[in-house]
Amino acid sequence: MFLIREHPTPIAARRHPRYSRFMLNESLQSQIKEVSSLMTVQMRVRGKTLERQLRKAGRRLPKRLRREAGYLIEAAKLSANPKLVRMVDTDRTDKAHKLLVEHLKSLDPADALKGRILGMLGTASAVLILVFVVVVYVLVQRGLV
Repeated sequence: MFLIREHPTPIAARRHPRYSRFMLNESLQSQIKEVSSLMTVQMRVRGKTLERQLRKAGRRLPKRLRREAGYLIEAAKLSANPKLVRMVDTDRTDKAHKLLVEHLKSLDPADALKGRILGMLGTASAVLILVFVVVVYVLVQRGLV
């Protein structure tokens, strides 16, 4: 009788391309989840997917970072296909993830809210000043002042 010995490494680890594909897909999905959750918390941009969040964020995200997030999305689409997964550059996905996380962690949501409120107050005060000037002009024209 033959004794069947188990191999010390699992089958998935012995098949390098498939193993790396699964690992790439898992790590890529975790990177996308992290960026997506940071965009929800830091930028208050909601959406089901990173692609939708990126569209909603628009120009609030710098152009270079939008391009990097777009690469992460494309890499996720490519990693779903076993033959196309070889086209994904893992170094670039790691770099894109790192850049996006650094930028998103540096944002302060409270400061952004304060800036929006001050912007609205500035607009309202400019409108009130303009209305006051128009009222004074009309009063002068009619000879009431």
